[in-house]
Amino acid sequence: MRRIAGHFEHGQALVLALLLLFMGLLALFFLFSTGQVAATKARLTNAADAAAYSAALWRARVLNFHAYANRAIVAQEVAVAQAVTLVSWSKYFEHFTQNAQVLAAVFPPLAPVLQSAAQVATQARTLTEFAAADEVFWRAAADTGYKEILQRSQELLQLSAGVFGAGAAANEIARANDPAFFAYALTDVGEFERFTRRYASDADRERIRDLVLRSLDPFTAGPRSEDQILWLLPSSCLLSLSDPSGWFQMFRKRGGTALAPGLERWEAADTASMHDNRRSGFLGLNCRRRELVPLGWGAAEAGPAAGAILSNPGDVNLNPAALAAATGEIDGANLPGFDSYGGISRVRELNYEGFSNRRYPTSSLAVLARVERGSVRTANTLNLGTGRLRLFERFAGDRLWALAAGEVYFRRPPDAGTGSEYASLYSPFWQARLAEPTDAQRLAAEAYVR
Repeated sequence: MRRIAGHFEHGQALVLALLLLFMGLLALFFLFSTGQVAATKARLTNAADAAAYSAALWRARVLNFHAYANRAIVAQEVAVAQAVTLVSWSKYFEHFTQNAQVLAAVFPPLAPVLQSAAQVATQARTLTEFAAADEVFWRAAADTGYKEILQRSQELLQLSAGVFGAGAAANEIARANDPAFFAYALTDVGEFERFTRRYASDADRERIRDLVLRSLDPFTAGPRSEDQILWLLPSSCLLSLSDPSGWFQMFRKRGGTALAPGLERWEAADTASMHDNRRSGFLGLNCRRRELVPLGWGAAEAGPAAGAILSNPGDVNLNPAALAAATGEIDGANLPGFDSYGGISRVRELNYEGFSNRRYPTSSLAVLARVERGSVRTANTLNLGTGRLRLFERFAGDRLWALAAGEVYFRRPPDAGTGSEYASLYSPFWQARLAEPTDAQRLAAEAYVR
């Protein structure tokens, strides 16, 4: 109490102090709760980014697995082609040494050498057939070969990279940041499933066939051809030949390996024959080079038995008699592993027809992360304050939310050399990055939040 101008006044400072204390506590609780919400929101946003990147990275790794698997499948096809080639060549060499042994009877000193060579060739052919049959069976059997295992692995991993699988990866990353967080991938309406497709038609399989053929070594790919003029053996027809090389007989070697029409069978054939010029035409006034005697032959096939060489690899039809002898020996019953070959594989490749950018397509994935209101340490959650001092925050759906998006894209690494390379499932250069959520993804997230 104090006296002013003759009057006494009684102050009410306590009421003002209590009011200021109430407002200060309310502001303190508000700032505390706001800070906790902002901090949790920041951690949730970072977790959503990490989850979206990890989900996109998983999809990139699945696409890279497809690329490695496709390359491995090409390698298995090359191995099958090499096995068929070696069997054909070993048969050819065996017959060639046997026939040479007979032809060398006129020169006895060569007989023991050629006899030994023929025996070695027979043993080599037997071992080659045995090893090649195992190679074809383990690498390319229709149900149990490495190719089939790789194709099935592609399908399993493709399923794991769908919305459910990517969501599981995203949630694992989110919970690793905070056990109270939960994240899942938003539906992409089958976009990633349509991003790739499995080869179905023969036109599709011709793409991998071309890759296999370009991957063959020169000996397997052929043509295994050679022409030698036999200067000591005169031709039967000299009168109408102006070219001196036609005055003599010729040794012609032909061979090659190819996929038969239908892409279900590898064929290899090797033939060698002596050719002579024979009279032909009206009154026999013309000369034409024709097969005189077959010297060596061999053929092999992997796949459904056809009993014939349909693709004419290396132009083996030039030696018809030798080719007939070679195809007469093809018998799937003698090489059980060879008939297990299931044809050119149906691998996974990009679905180029569905891309707006066919050279560098991308695939986006949105992840929505959340945390329950009770896990946010606000003043209300901690039971701080009563009555008018109690602050009640409102969250959409009673939770905090964060939206993030990841993107899968194709880029050749800087250390991969100069030049550019377009996206495919034969090069393992798929990577992941964060991206801005699209309008469609934001609308889908809003549907969950409400």
